Amino acid sequence: MKIKRMQKNEFLSKYDVITLDELASDISDYYFPNSQIDPIVVAEKKGITYSFGNYGDSFDGLLEQENGAFHIFINLDKLRHAYSERARLTFGHELGHFFIDDHRNALLKGLSPSHCSLTGFKSRNKAERQADFFASCLLMPKERFRKYCYKKKFEFRIIQELAKKFGTSISATALRFCTIGNHPIMVIYAYDKQIKWYWSSEDFPFKFLKFGKDKLPEDTVAGEYFDLGRKHTTTQQVFAMDWFNIWKDS
Repeated sequence: MKIKRMQKNEFLSKYDVITLDELASDISDYYFPNSQIDPIVVAEKKGITYSFGNYGDSFDGLLEQENGAFHIFINLDKLRHAYSERARLTFGHELGHFFIDDHRNALLKGLSPSHCSLTGFKSRNKAERQADFFASCLLMPKERFRKYCYKKKFEFRIIQELAKKFGTSISATALRFCTIGNHPIMVIYAYDKQIKWYWSSEDFPFKFLKFGKDKLPEDTVAGEYFDLGRKHTTTQQVFAMDWFNIWKDS
């Protein structure tokens, strides 16, 4: 059995987490101190033009720079409508490419092509993950998120309620909870029977996935979903030993 030690940079480094969180939360609190964040208004305030259109399968969103001016394209062929959860996250993602100094400067200097993005925490590219995380922090400001979680017993419905409150996807909300929530949690993103990345809160007790990223455990909800097409409409309790290498059965 191959054992791979879990690293915190499976998704992003701790430095990225802290700096991007502070940057995005400050922007949210400045423009929308008491209401749900609208990334379109942030763009307008910064003089960034935008368009929603039908661009086929090529990208979710794209940030383009020409002569120092920035323009955001949002692809409705993939994101349904301008205010869908994915469209909001994608718009926030493209704002991330603008607000993150290294990304913006690379565009301005011609060192990077226009950022053509596939959002939703799927990319292996560091810059895309940074922009995804920035978007989640922008839409779910730290102090407001923590205030909602305060003294609440954790259940999956808390993630659902937070997603509804902030207009975000379940995956983005769960990942945000990893950073600033009030309960130990690990988020694992799997696609086509493979684990692409995983990330946990600092206080999550298990450190070693049973098969590393090489394989999903068969006798689990996730394993049954990919192997048997079986879907569950409620949360399921699982055994830690099915997912993790542990030293004590208790």
